[in-house]
Amino acid sequence: MIADQPEQGWRRPLAVAFGFVLIALFVMAGALGVAIAVAFTAIIALPPWRDLRRLLPLDLAHSVFLIFIAWAWASTIWSPYPRTDQALHMVAGAFLYPLFVFTVFTLRGKARQMVLQTALISGSVMVLPYILESTTGLISHFYAQGAPRENMLRDATRGISAIVMATPALAALFILTFAGRTGKIAAAVLVILIAIVSIQFHLFAAVLALILGGIFFAAGYRWPRSTILMVTLSFLIMLLLAPMIMPVFATPLDGIDLPFSWEWRVKMWPYTGDQINIHPLFGWGLDASRAFTNDHFELRGYSLNYLAQHPHNVGLQVWLETGLIGALLLATSMALFGIRLSATPGLSRMQAAAISASAGVILVFFSVTYGAWQEWLWASIAWVSALCVLTGRRYDSPGHP
Repeated sequence: MIADQPEQGWRRPLAVAFGFVLIALFVMAGALGVAIAVAFTAIIALPPWRDLRRLLPLDLAHSVFLIFIAWAWASTIWSPYPRTDQALHMVAGAFLYPLFVFTVFTLRGKARQMVLQTALISGSVMVLPYILESTTGLISHFYAQGAPRENMLRDATRGISAIVMATPALAALFILTFAGRTGKIAAAVLVILIAIVSIQFHLFAAVLALILGGIFFAAGYRWPRSTILMVTLSFLIMLLLAPMIMPVFATPLDGIDLPFSWEWRVKMWPYTGDQINIHPLFGWGLDASRAFTNDHFELRGYSLNYLAQHPHNVGLQVWLETGLIGALLLATSMALFGIRLSATPGLSRMQAAAISASAGVILVFFSVTYGAWQEWLWASIAWVSALCVLTGRRYDSPGHP
C-alpha cells in the first residue's frame, strides 16, 4: 500500500495517471501526439534509482534492439534520403518508451489501483468521438470538402487503429475490474463498438485484427506461455520471410476489383521485393522508401508512386532499408523478447491473453498497414504494453520479479 511507503509519494502515480489521460486525448485527436505523451510521461514520472537499477545491465533483447537501431543509423550513410533525424527519434524512443512501461510496472498499492482506473476510464472514453463521427458525420462536417476533410478522416483512422491495439488489454481490465458477468459484458460491448466503428470507417485491417486478436485472446488464456511463443514465431515469419511472402501473396490479386488502397498495395509489394533484391544484404539505407519517387503506374486514372513513403509492411521496409543484417538483428531481438516474456514468473492467464491478443492485433497492422518507423505506432505499443502490465500481478505481489 502506498500509505505504508511514504517515500514513494504521489508524484509518480499522479504523473502516470495524467499520462494516460494525455494519451487518450491525443488518440481522440488522431494519435500522432501519442509519442509526445508517452515520452513526456516517462520523463516526469521517472522512478527513483532503487527501481531504475533493476534495469541494469540492460536486458539482452533490448541490447540487441539498440544494436539494430545503431545499424539503421549507420545505414543513413548510403541512404538516398537526405534527412537523418529519424535515427534520433528511434534512439529516444528506444529508451523513453520502455521506461514508461517500466514506470507503470513499479507502481503498487493504491497508486497502482488509481492508475489502473484512470487507464480504464480514459481508454474507454476515447472511442466516443469516433462513434459520434461514424454514426452522424458531425465532426467532419466542420471541415471543408476536399483535402482538409480527407486529412481529418485519415487522422481518424490512425486514432481508431490505436484504439484497436488497446482493445484486448482494455477488455481484460474490464473483466478483472468488474466481477461476474458485468466485466465480460462491458468487455464485449467495447469490442463490438470498436468493430462497428472500424467497419464504418472501412478499416478492414482493423476488423481482421480484432478477429485475430480474439482468437489469440482465447488461445492465450488456455495456453498462456505457448501462445506467446506462437505469436513471437508469427512476428519472425512476418519479418524474415516478407520479401518472399508478400509479393507472392499480391501477384494473384493483381487485376481483381479491390478497394483502392488495397489495389495500390498489390502493386507496391512486388515492386518493393524487386528493390530488395538489388541490395539484399545492406539495404538501401534508412528512410530510403521515401526516395523512390520516379517509378509510377496508372490506377483508376491516377499516376501513383509504387511506394507511398513506406511499403505498408514492416518486414518489407526493414529489408528494403536495412537489408538482411537489419532484419536478422530485429528478428533476434523479437525472439529473445518473446522467449523472455513467455518465461515471466507469475504470468497469469488473463495477462497472457491480453499480451497475445494485443500482439496479434499489432501483427496485422505491421503486415498490411503502417510503416516501420512511425513514432506514434511504437509509442502506442508502449501504451498497450503498459495496459498489459496492469492486467497482471502487482509489483509487490509474492513471486513477482
